[in-house]
Amino acid sequence: MNRFFTFGNTMNFRHMGGYRTTGGRTTVADSLYRSGFLHLDSPRDRTVFEHLEIKTIYDFRSPIERAKNMLVVNSGTKVVELGMLVASVENLWSMLLQEGLTAQGAEQIMMERYRELTQEEIPGYRAMFDHMLETQGNVLVMCSFGKDRAGIASALLLMALGVSEADVREDYLISSRAYANLDASIKKFEHMFDSQGIPFDKEIIIPILDARRIYLETAWQVMENVAGTTDNFMSQQLNLNANARQHLARRFTC
Repeated sequence: MNRFFTFGNTMNFRHMGGYRTTGGRTTVADSLYRSGFLHLDSPRDRTVFEHLEIKTIYDFRSPIERAKNMLVVNSGTKVVELGMLVASVENLWSMLLQEGLTAQGAEQIMMERYRELTQEEIPGYRAMFDHMLETQGNVLVMCSFGKDRAGIASALLLMALGVSEADVREDYLISSRAYANLDASIKKFEHMFDSQGIPFDKEIIIPILDARRIYLETAWQVMENVAGTTDNFMSQQLNLNANARQHLARRFTC
């Protein structure tokens, strides 16, 4: 199944449909989307995006990221700003500038970002679900690269819908395909801070741009440490009781 959409220089825009749930239903492809920052630079891009009828965009980018790359969409789409500093581009950029950083060190720092996302940034994810429970229509979760902050948001949403752990992991790992062209990905990363040409060891950047199983498992481990199980975590930390999850299932599965 080809999940990806092409919008100019946008990377990692794809749907999350076709996953079976424990309730015997299937996630709906034309209701659930995830992405990196949107580049709707041409009339064609704007027309195709509008045809997706996305009613709400959950934007996890930091204020600095939003200021450098303004998101412009039609008036029928509401943007909910859920700014997260953890795993923001400026956060990762500072990490890259650390003297003596190695590829292994970069991976360890990324794992720490996932620990922090599931410890410090839970209010933002809770706010996303609270908003979903009060609204209708198709949704898009996004951040600058669509794999870390938005990656956890997507994983939490799919888990709330009853998608299996294996399929949630598979959906997360698909982000690696979006950044398989490392040179293009690095140029985008540098462009966000007008820093083209600064030499970096590609072996250090790869762990940052990659979606690795160990990253998501780090987040899951935090949830289990906090609440015993991911189901308990969603109930206790995200206010997703059985009624709330049934409501989401009615909205996003068939």
